[in-house]
Amino acid sequence: MFPRPRTLLIAIVSLVTVVVAARADVPAPVPAVHQSEPFRQGVLVDTFGQWEIRKGLIDHTFLLIGASKGDGEGHFWLHCDQNNMITVAVPLLERPHDRVRSHAVTIHADTGPTRAMSLVVFEDFVAVAIDYDGGRNDKVADFLDVLRSAKDTVTISYSDHNFDYDVTQLQAAQSRFRELCSRPTRR
Repeated sequence: MFPRPRTLLIAIVSLVTVVVAARADVPAPVPAVHQSEPFRQGVLVDTFGQWEIRKGLIDHTFLLIGASKGDGEGHFWLHCDQNNMITVAVPLLERPHDRVRSHAVTIHADTGPTRAMSLVVFEDFVAVAIDYDGGRNDKVADFLDVLRSAKDTVTISYSDHNFDYDVTQLQAAQSRFRELCSRPTRR
């Protein structure tokens, strides 16, 4: 039914596995700044203020990582491959009390658009929305639409936490990110 679901699942599992391995000896709760560190192992490609683009941990993948204003405690990232399949990931500051399968996350642009969504939870510490070949995920599209509509600030909220992100340099970062994601692979 889907042309390449196995490849996408392998990529997602590999990314989550790296974070799980990196966190194996760290007690909960873990500040979000530490949760994004395994994803910073990839080679830094470019920076745009609070945004950085890194090569992914799998060939021909890239990450656009955003750090929140102020103390940079909040993070989220977009992960893509050369087929422009996108994953949105929001590391959770603390593990949910129950073994939940989804977590409510709201994204709000300073220009007005707000989307409340329930994201899938992997390994109790990261909420994700996955785009895939042959299908459509409104959560990914909604998340990206709110990002695009913001002028100065985007706020991501979950539980009792609110994180503000400066998006004044996001357009340039997203342009570079899309360029890298759509490059054909060399064989």
